Amino acid sequence: MGTFLKIAWRNIWRNKTRTLLTSTVVFIAVILSIVMTSQQYGMYDNMIGNVVEVTGHLQVQNKAYFGEKSLNNAISSDSGLMRRIRRLEHVAGATTRLESFALASYREMTKGVMVVGMVPSEDDNFTRLKRKLERQSSSANFLTNSDSGVIIGEKLGSLLAIGIGDTLVLISQGYHGASAAGLFPVRGFIRLPSAEMESSLVYMSLFAAQKFYGAPGLGTALLIKADNAANIGLIKTQLTPFIGAENCLKTWQEIQPDIVQMIASDISSGYFMKGIFYMIIVFIIFSTLMMMMHERRREFGMMMAMGLQKFRLSVIVFFEILMVTLLGTFIGVAVGYALTRFLNLNPVPLQGEMARMMEEYGFEPVIFFSKDAFIFYWQPIVVFLITIILYIFPLITIKKLEIIKAIHG
Repeated sequence: MGTFLKIAWRNIWRNKTRTLLTSTVVFIAVILSIVMTSQQYGMYDNMIGNVVEVTGHLQVQNKAYFGEKSLNNAISSDSGLMRRIRRLEHVAGATTRLESFALASYREMTKGVMVVGMVPSEDDNFTRLKRKLERQSSSANFLTNSDSGVIIGEKLGSLLAIGIGDTLVLISQGYHGASAAGLFPVRGFIRLPSAEMESSLVYMSLFAAQKFYGAPGLGTALLIKADNAANIGLIKTQLTPFIGAENCLKTWQEIQPDIVQMIASDISSGYFMKGIFYMIIVFIIFSTLMMMMHERRREFGMMMAMGLQKFRLSVIVFFEILMVTLLGTFIGVAVGYALTRFLNLNPVPLQGEMARMMEEYGFEPVIFFSKDAFIFYWQPIVVFLITIILYIFPLITIKKLEIIKAIHG
């Protein structure tokens, strides 16, 4: 085997131009595939991260709440159940949320908003509002668990022309149809992943939200964050027997099916584009094989005449084409890894019309990149499988080769 490898390595450099050209095309195709896949999954990871910040990986809800998001279908924020949830293996955090709609007003300006009541001391595992707020403004103050103030989206603040310290008026319908109205001082502004969220979200403490809506001890959902998304199913199985017959467990995929469907559709289109890259590799490798078999026909005939078996000759040819393709592949993977690692640490911000279009769809105007291992190890595997399939051509050609005809060309 070692001898075959040495012969194959020397043979591929007999025609340096062809070897370098083939490897370069494979290199370019692999680089494009890696960057495209990294960009795809980087955007998915960011999208899912934004969803999980709002919904958690799992939610305990009243069965009726999923179909009718009304305060009348709220769930008890049972501290005993929360303790049981937090003790489960693979649970990284759990908290109670109370969400509903309201009309926000300041002076002459009015805007419909989503009010999110949360426990500020437990928020760090979810939205991380405190960190975002501290990075953005030194004059802003984060909420306490018994706070009566609010944190609002920066765009909402601009729409209402309201500042820190000003009083926001909220009017809504409370629990079981009770009227809800309150005055809430603005503690700070926050930038959110999408323009739509930033112009419509109001955060307040769970204590203030329960008081505002007349729903003491209630929440619309209990949010659970897993230590790893792969453990969602395990947590769901362990927790289901303890949540009560009137409640249900929903994963983030069930809560946001549109996101799941959009990701699935985008993955399919990505497969199509990567298929084009790999078809280029197929065409180049096959062209190289055809030229090789044509140019070296007499050489193969002489080698067989000297006693080299056809099978061993075909093995040498296989190693030759494998070395040429894997040379381009491994260099492509190495360069692709370095490039995507840099882009992962330095996401690309979008400008102009593209940025506005992304914001309209509810996404951050930034291109994110992933450095997940599968993006890189799949490339050599796919190229190797392509080489195996295309190897059938020289194998059949050598098997049918007649020594006398080959020697005489």
